[in-house]
Amino acid sequence: MKFAAIFALALAASVSVTAAAQEPAREGAAPPPRPAGGGMPGPSAIEPITDNVYKIFGGGGNTLVVVQQDGVVLVDTKMPGHGEAILNEVRKVSDKPVTAIISTHSHPDHIGSTDFIREQYPDARVIMHETAKAEITAAPNHNPGVVPNETYTDRMTLGEGADRIELYYTGPGHTGGDTFVVIPAAKLLFMGDVMAWNMAPFLPAGGAAKIADEIDNLVAALEDKDIEIVVEGHGHVNTWDGFVRFAKFNRALLNAAKAAYDRGDAPGTAVAELQRNPEFAELLDNRIKKGLEYGNTPLARAHMNVNIAFAEFAGEPVGFGLANGAPLPATDKHKGSDPKDTAPPTPEMLAAAVAK
Repeated sequence: MKFAAIFALALAASVSVTAAAQEPAREGAAPPPRPAGGGMPGPSAIEPITDNVYKIFGGGGNTLVVVQQDGVVLVDTKMPGHGEAILNEVRKVSDKPVTAIISTHSHPDHIGSTDFIREQYPDARVIMHETAKAEITAAPNHNPGVVPNETYTDRMTLGEGADRIELYYTGPGHTGGDTFVVIPAAKLLFMGDVMAWNMAPFLPAGGAAKIADEIDNLVAALEDKDIEIVVEGHGHVNTWDGFVRFAKFNRALLNAAKAAYDRGDAPGTAVAELQRNPEFAELLDNRIKKGLEYGNTPLARAHMNVNIAFAEFAGEPVGFGLANGAPLPATDKHKGSDPKDTAPPTPEMLAAAVAK
């Protein structure tokens, strides 16, 4: 998969795009205003999560800010052009230097401003999974300023005591090199895009079964870690119980898709089965979320991932279009999907989201 193609899909945040994303802001310029309809909103004001952990929403993925004894650790740096805005928000809570930047994965809406920030703090450690580094450097025109100076394979620990940070890799899913960040003292887990907006994950390279395995593996790895706070890659701050429900949902989606495929039913019947479980209602909401006006609904995302599962069961290529909301064509191996299930949101849906 070419990195440039992933860039376009990551910018769309996993959905049927209804308008072009905003152009990156100039360094030093004020963050762009939140749009009234398509386009990616710029960074918002920094928000406290715990005594020393904060979140900056918008402008791409959430940026996690961890204030430690000797410096600040950032997790994810949004789209290009937001480095100055990120540092301005960090300075509201700490004047300590940035000592490390952790990237949850290789998509540009999570690593885009790393180059600017490391120019200001050239001694900072820049850390990601080894596969994420390989995904970036595979592109001949990649930006060397976002390439890490440290990688890991399965586990990595930074610091000690209250400053301890643990990195986990549990297999391919959203990308080939997803990193999960645990801050034990805060009882906090940062998910990156494997869990974002409290909906089924975006699968730009396919992998309906892989993502379910990756999430189940993470639950198993962390079940004795006493996690209470789960920060999603975009939008939400959730709970451990919410994360466990999310894991159950992704496994149930895969199982329902396989059962519908084996019966010869249309993909939509698998989503209808999920809707009968009240535990999954929030994950199947049919409203656009504020801040995700450039996207689609949780219900549409569930349909997209079932369509991906059908294609993979049949041994068919997923393709960028299918992951981004194109209907599944009927073949001699399965029925096609209803185009309405993954259609772009209506202007009325977008207006309602902005008005919230």
